[in-house]
Amino acid sequence: MKTPLIWLFAALRIAFGALFVFAGLNDLLHFWQPPAPTTSQSQLFLDGLVASGCIFPVLGVVFTISGLFLLANRFVALGLVMLAAPVVVIFSYHAVMEHHLAGPGLALLIVHLILSWQQRATFAVLLRPTPAPAVDKLIVANA
Repeated sequence: MKTPLIWLFAALRIAFGALFVFAGLNDLLHFWQPPAPTTSQSQLFLDGLVASGCIFPVLGVVFTISGLFLLANRFVALGLVMLAAPVVVIFSYHAVMEHHLAGPGLALLIVHLILSWQQRATFAVLLRPTPAPAVDKLIVANA
């Protein structure tokens, strides 16, 4: 891979990781108030999440851990898998409820897809329809 692309992927990974560490710690420690929702539909959605009492602490832990994985450049694929569903929900929230298709949700989705594309060889194992032969032998040996 060419050197400028390596630096671009590293910069995207670090920025993405830092954003999620910040968001995760904010969900846990409440040091920054995000902008208020712009529609009643989105306010109702967020009120429901807050009323549950467990969604934001769980998201805080997931965001912080996965962001640290990305910042440390260790377990990057696992960090991206952990962030896949929340990124899709963030994109959907902004696109459907806030009516901002080309907003922060789209930017997060694009960066997530770029970083996931870089990790595609790691993800190939997850998409294999049958286990690797070594795994079959291990299962038979333990049976």
